[in-house]
Amino acid sequence: MKNRAARIVIAIIFLAGFAFYTYRQEGIHYHSVDVEYYGEAGGLKPEGYSSDGTIEDTAADTTEDAEPAPESTPEPAVDPDSPEGRAAALGLPAPPDIDVSSWEFMLVNGDNSIDQYEPAQLAYLNQTADETDIQTSYNANRCPVDERIAQPLLDMALGCKEAGLPVFLSSGYRSYSEQAQNFTRVCNNNGVSDGKDSNGHYITMPAGCSEHQSGLACDITDVYREIKNSEIENTDTYKWLLEHCAEYGFIVRYPEGKEDYYVKACYPGHFRYVGVEAAEYIMENDLCFEEFLNLYPDKKLHVTFGPEA
Repeated sequence: MKNRAARIVIAIIFLAGFAFYTYRQEGIHYHSVDVEYYGEAGGLKPEGYSSDGTIEDTAADTTEDAEPAPESTPEPAVDPDSPEGRAAALGLPAPPDIDVSSWEFMLVNGDNSIDQYEPAQLAYLNQTADETDIQTSYNANRCPVDERIAQPLLDMALGCKEAGLPVFLSSGYRSYSEQAQNFTRVCNNNGVSDGKDSNGHYITMPAGCSEHQSGLACDITDVYREIKNSEIENTDTYKWLLEHCAEYGFIVRYPEGKEDYYVKACYPGHFRYVGVEAAEYIMENDLCFEEFLNLYPDKKLHVTFGPEA
């Protein structure tokens, strides 16, 4: 019995070994056929295999076949001393491309005298203003201005009037001698000799340093006012002018909060002509005239800018 059991165990072991050997041979045979059929025999080789049956590195082929990414063109560097560069440094949009040496950008302030300059041609607004029932100053000349700004000034005054608001063109051009007399009078009335208040800001400009002498500015109020002060800001006329003045090429020349730039006491009722494009940029970006001109390196200024200067 023991011998018989031993023979049975040996037979089982033999059969198991034979079965494993046969399985291995069949696997090798099928793999060889696959390689032969898809590779050397000229058929289609399975994806990922080479003709010799080895696995291909398809990543390299993909890289070689892919089109190279287009090279990005770098943005040209902005010159920090250009108008665009100066504006960008202040967080402002690019300023208009204009010639700041043109007549409408004449700078007049305490540090920039125009001496005894006179406009080439004055326009007297009394006749046109009377025809449209626009009130003007009561002196003999009736608010003269440089003739180049007469029409846009009257158009602005008429627009205000058509909005149902009163408008009074108070003071336009003043000659050098007239400004000298005005300076003396205001200084005497305020007990000062240099025309400045306690903050060092001009309350009246010396002769040669007043915008009125340029003929490019005009004081505008709702009605005649003996004293023109900040109360003007509370009038509907001023609110309309503030909103629409740039459409006619004018700016508020002495806005509140910018006194250390123009070195003058704030006066909201003083409007200055600079042209529509410049006026819209100045008003939209809450600038004063000095700040705007300082964006242009070609404009030679003698003013010291800002409270830190």
